[in-house]
Amino acid sequence: MTWLRNHTLYAAWVISLCALLGSLYYGEVLDMEPCRLCWYQRIGMFPLPLFLGIATFRDDHRIAYYCLPLVAFGGLFAIYQSLVQIFPALHHAALCGHSSYCTVASPIPFLSALSFISIALLIFLAGKNNSQ
Repeated sequence: MTWLRNHTLYAAWVISLCALLGSLYYGEVLDMEPCRLCWYQRIGMFPLPLFLGIATFRDDHRIAYYCLPLVAFGGLFAIYQSLVQIFPALHHAALCGHSSYCTVASPIPFLSALSFISIALLIFLAGKNNSQ
């Protein structure tokens, strides 16, 4: 646990990089076309490895706070898509588009939501450790 406290930005960067590479793998290698909600999540996730990588390299805990709007943006769409899979009545075609991928049971939205939540918690932990 001490290692995590000392390397919160690094852990957040690794999670964001894994999410980016996983998204690219599903989209480009497995040729799974992302739905509109997935694109919104990508908008929130794709810049994070760059920003968190810079913050980690510079050991700058303040720069990580600039990532929070992206994390909130993508995380809200990931949580919504996860809830749509659990409660299909929440499905709204205007948000998802005409793709049926939004309602197909898949672990991808849950993993995306977990990634965004984990990154947010690690950023808050990094800020808390920096203020002490």
